Amino acid sequence: MEDYEDIMDPAVQGCPYGLYSRLRNEAPIYKIPDQDFYLVTSFDLCLEIMRQPELFASGVSPMSIKPGGVPDQVIQIYEQQGWLPTASCSTSDRPRHQWVRDLLKKLFTTARVRKMGPFIAATTQSLIDDFSEAGECEFIDAFAHPLPMIVIADQLGIPTDTITEFKRWSDAIVEPFSMMVTPEREIECAKLVVEMQHFFKREIDRKRGQGGSDLITICADALDHEGNPVAIDELLSIVTIDLLASGNETTTAAIASGMLKLVEQPALVSTLRADPRLIPAFAEEILRLEAPAQGMFRRVTNKTRLAGIDFDVGDILSLRFGAANRDEQVFPNADQIDLSRQALTQHLTFGRGRHFCIGASLAREELVVSFRQLIETLDKFRLSDPDYKPHYMPSFFGRHLHALPIAFEPNRAGSIIP
Repeated sequence: MEDYEDIMDPAVQGCPYGLYSRLRNEAPIYKIPDQDFYLVTSFDLCLEIMRQPELFASGVSPMSIKPGGVPDQVIQIYEQQGWLPTASCSTSDRPRHQWVRDLLKKLFTTARVRKMGPFIAATTQSLIDDFSEAGECEFIDAFAHPLPMIVIADQLGIPTDTITEFKRWSDAIVEPFSMMVTPEREIECAKLVVEMQHFFKREIDRKRGQGGSDLITICADALDHEGNPVAIDELLSIVTIDLLASGNETTTAAIASGMLKLVEQPALVSTLRADPRLIPAFAEEILRLEAPAQGMFRRVTNKTRLAGIDFDVGDILSLRFGAANRDEQVFPNADQIDLSRQALTQHLTFGRGRHFCIGASLAREELVVSFRQLIETLDKFRLSDPDYKPHYMPSFFGRHLHALPIAFEPNRAGSIIP
């Protein structure tokens, strides 16, 4: 068997694209040694699997398939002190997936996202104003993290001064999905999630029946597929995983990745400032090149054959969006930002079919507004320390910069908005 780099190695995860390229060309479906799942790295194969959700089910928990599974102490913490989390919308199947998705769709309609536009713009500018005079900042802490967190807190109907706690809680939800967390940290995360559960349980109880338009009130009064009030463990999972963590963590990652590209490629700033109509294209290229969720799992439900390989019931596949999005067969010059690319939205970052990301329109709005106002207000983006090497947090699932200390100057060219 060909000797490939180990995708579970944090150093490889820091820049997995060389490995992805080799696998796409030589072994587009690859069984990882010492792991009970396969990597799928070509665009066409990922798409074929995603188009068959009955044959390739989504109900796979990354925590449960990692070596050792979920520590017993973690389960005990949830069962004795809080509520055992149910599956997220993205990792569940019908019938649960359908009614949860139907509920979430009500929360992110086109009209609702459009109404959020002025708040997103005002929040963006306020955050920029907070650090623009200093000439430098740690960009993730100063901007990429708080923006989506403030936006979702506002939509949930929670005071935005709670986002420091939200950050700790959100990290505690996401880190175990990385499949790289230590048992000790997983236990710590469980305690933090329980703390968050009790916070939102109080909010749900307080808002139930009040007739408000915030997301917690809507969820508190929602009914499941049988017409019954949604059970509290289900409600807490929807609010904490699907609403709080899933959206803000991935959007934070994409904003940070976009800023890193602006730092690395100064000509992009000039191009986007000269023609701001290209900013949505830039956002799509960031989503494609640096998919915040590098992959999702699927479980085989019937014996099948794919790309010459036989699969049994229960086999697990990891669809690597980060690899498929750089498939040269679909995206020429795939490793480069191309603002004139014809298939700008063809990437798999938001999924396809019944599991297409419900929050995609909100994420796109936040990205476009962020980059437009950053470029309009600031110029000459660069690393604060030229010797600093940006690096990514170890994760099999996500792609999150650890930190991004940048320097900049005021944009003296004036407004870019036509």
